[in-house]
Amino acid sequence: MKNKEGACITSVSVILPAYNEATEIEKTVSITAETLSKITDRFEIIIAEDGSTDGTDRIASMLSKKYAYVIHLHSDERSGRGKALNRAFKVASGEALCYIDVDLATDMKHMEKLIRAVSIEGYDFATGSRIMPESDAKRPFKREFASRGYNYLVRFFLRSKLYDHQCGFKAFRREALFDILDEIKNLHWFWDTELLVRAQHKGYLILEFPVFWRHGGSSKVNLVKDVKGMGAEIFRLWRELYSLKLISGNGKVILTAILALLILTFVATFLGSSDILDNLKHASFETLALASLVYCISWPLRGIRFQQILKRLGNNYGLGFLTGSIFISQSANVILPARIGDLSRMYILKKSKDLSLTTSFSSITVERVFDVVAITSIAMLASSGAASHFELPPWMNSMIKLSGFAVIVFFAILFAISFREGCTKKGIASKVSKKENSSGRYLEKIKNFASTFLHQMSIVAVCPSAFLTVTISSLLIWVMDILTCYLVLKAFPSTGINLSSTYMISLIFLAVAIGNIAKTFPITPGAIGTYEVALTAVFGLGGINPQIAFTVAVIDHIIKNAITLIGGVFALSGTDLSLKEVLFANTETLN
Repeated sequence: MKNKEGACITSVSVILPAYNEATEIEKTVSITAETLSKITDRFEIIIAEDGSTDGTDRIASMLSKKYAYVIHLHSDERSGRGKALNRAFKVASGEALCYIDVDLATDMKHMEKLIRAVSIEGYDFATGSRIMPESDAKRPFKREFASRGYNYLVRFFLRSKLYDHQCGFKAFRREALFDILDEIKNLHWFWDTELLVRAQHKGYLILEFPVFWRHGGSSKVNLVKDVKGMGAEIFRLWRELYSLKLISGNGKVILTAILALLILTFVATFLGSSDILDNLKHASFETLALASLVYCISWPLRGIRFQQILKRLGNNYGLGFLTGSIFISQSANVILPARIGDLSRMYILKKSKDLSLTTSFSSITVERVFDVVAITSIAMLASSGAASHFELPPWMNSMIKLSGFAVIVFFAILFAISFREGCTKKGIASKVSKKENSSGRYLEKIKNFASTFLHQMSIVAVCPSAFLTVTISSLLIWVMDILTCYLVLKAFPSTGINLSSTYMISLIFLAVAIGNIAKTFPITPGAIGTYEVALTAVFGLGGINPQIAFTVAVIDHIIKNAITLIGGVFALSGTDLSLKEVLFANTETLN
């Protein structure tokens, strides 16, 4: 049969998933058949009856005997709507395959548009939508709210372009559906969503169009149970489709950012988010502003330290340029995991000043080593002051000892190499010249890089005057960092603690030191989450209310990261570099 515009409609199979629909099934079959007969003379209606207990099976069986176009598929036990649909589609003979809800909530006037989409207009999938702006749909507020929230999550996490994934009014081109059918793992209400998301993932063409829809009042959805289960299914499908991409390349940024948010959310929920929000209401914003100002002062100190390190290596650059490069690289560290942002500073130094990779790498390494020296020294001194009030847990002692051991080993190696270099410098030079044209040139290049790198670090780290200068500047930087946290804590008078006591000052020094030692394990971008947990743990052990401790830790880190990012934006605006260029530093330029 041709439709009203003269185009041929292929054979159509319509599935009616039915569970306890005794009062509706006969009327639905009659209306569906009447509608289809006006569209095509080749159709069948399959009742996918799923373990009904109200007599639906008997009525469906009677209809299949009465009408040649009706097929009844019975299941003794309820297997799930998705499984019932899978079974029905596999016995269907039509080229265009459809399914509609038995309550006919979607107006059947849309049936021809649905079928035309997949049989004539070239779409692989077609679905009605209750949520598109042009849709005319009415249902209880509770279900409307839940549906819109659910569909938003599907679009956000599963990157779907559709408005409504669960409308029971869909059609499929046979080949396209069967390409995906066996991949669908959900056998219940998530079946529709998984089908449409997988179809988009494979690049199939989908038509979504607005429909006239009225709530039928016979939904079998358990709003609490099924919505919770579908939330778990969203995560399951996200993991299958996208998690492999997230653990490689730029996806690591997303994955580690999600991890940071999960850590913060878990701690906030565990401690009581309402208490934390209540603490914020009583904070002194004047004191928080002072804390921000103090932290700003630490940045010129960072620039001065880096300037002194480079000067020892024979490179003189302006303080403004170097402070700006630190702002930009630290901003990248807030965004990127594993301190990848340090590559940004190397890139800036290379592109702007043509500084060699070896020199920039060794200067930044020295800076990082002296950061560890400073915070480890502070942690050791502060732990002795706090030990009179509480015993440090094993994990905290281990972190301090491991950090101290790493520093000792590092300097021992540098002293040894420095001594050996002084004794064998001429011999090394002769060996290099002899091997210059040998087949091992690449290995020799690596050896030369390592030798130069270690030599440059030893110039700063082993020389007593340079060591003293960089150590003092590093200690000043971290004292300013700790003073910032002290002022944030002071902004919460509800602590009821004397912050001027020797013990409390020691506790704050210890907390910030442990928090920054935790930053050396780069699990999340900017150590967001891990820093807060470390500070909260130390403050909590020291007698500060855990809710206030966590609030202070979060605000302290927000202030520091916000100033870093604002400074990074201003510094970047003064260069001819783009944010993307800096974040994902050009490795060819670095080479």
